[in-house]
Amino acid sequence: MKTILRTSMHLFVAMGLAIASLHAHAFEPTGDSFPAAFEMTSWTSSREGSSLTAEGVVSEGYGKVYLSYDFVSNTADRSKGSFSGNLRSINQDGVMIAATLQGIWKRDGKTVYMYTLDAFSNGDMIYAEGVIDLIEGTLNFTAFPME
Repeated sequence: MKTILRTSMHLFVAMGLAIASLHAHAFEPTGDSFPAAFEMTSWTSSREGSSLTAEGVVSEGYGKVYLSYDFVSNTADRSKGSFSGNLRSINQDGVMIAATLQGIWKRDGKTVYMYTLDAFSNGDMIYAEGVIDLIEGTLNFTAFPME
């Protein structure tokens, strides 16, 4: 009986350390990044979720950028879920780039936090973290190009 209790205690401690280790090693992006700011142009809601469009000018050669997102909630209080979307950009040289946008979101009051992995038609891939202010109608991202 003592052996079983001792083994159970060791297993419990090992599980606790593993969980603490996972929490201590949370994902934090590093490396080069650039800002991307947008103004919301529309917001619509339905039983299935919400849709948002936005536009802005982004450096890094993208130029004028148009975004569209479809948000789906996976909780009863509609405070978090996933999204998919599309991007179109055109720069001063007339080069157009398209992208697929996909990720997760969570809402806290009037603020929506987004975590997105995006694949671009020019081969770029970007991880971005964004903040939407639902009252101000702004979307602000920090974009991390991926190699």
